[in-house]
Amino acid sequence: MSTDGELLQEKRLLAQVAAGDASAFRQLYDSTSGKVARYVQKVAGNHSLVDDVVVQTYTVAWQKSASFQGNGRVTTWLIGIARNILFREVRKGKTHVPFEEEYSGADTESQFQVEIRSTQLAVKAALEGLKVKHREILELVFYQEFSYTEVAALIGIPVNTVKTRVFHAKQALKEILEKENITDYDN
Repeated sequence: MSTDGELLQEKRLLAQVAAGDASAFRQLYDSTSGKVARYVQKVAGNHSLVDDVVVQTYTVAWQKSASFQGNGRVTTWLIGIARNILFREVRKGKTHVPFEEEYSGADTESQFQVEIRSTQLAVKAALEGLKVKHREILELVFYQEFSYTEVAALIGIPVNTVKTRVFHAKQALKEILEKENITDYDN
């Protein structure tokens, strides 16, 4: 989760970017592009789209930095830009590549490595099976750690709709995992 200091730093950097500071832009890019790229990849599932959308996002951010109102997080604003670009690209008919998950926290030294990898692949497949709107809502709430209010503003839906989508996305994911007999991670 972002600290208040990090949020203030992002806003300061964006103000400097609005003044034409290329060094501040580089710092902003370095500190936020990973989250933006992750969002694009997780929602679109298309590795070939990620770089293109990220480049377009930061081009727009450079050009429109002065229009940032200061309400909310800079990262939310950037992901909103990326979301608009991503869905425009998807409408153009870019190809879909399945959802990909990184498992950097996996216990690769364990005697259970095969079982762990099998579970990871099943979870990845379950996420692929979700509707885009459900994948997106899970990404924003659980991985990007946006509040329901931030998600509502970003997507342009009421907060209660965000809550409903999270509920339905979790239910859909649970149903898929249960079909694959992945129901207990403690044993």
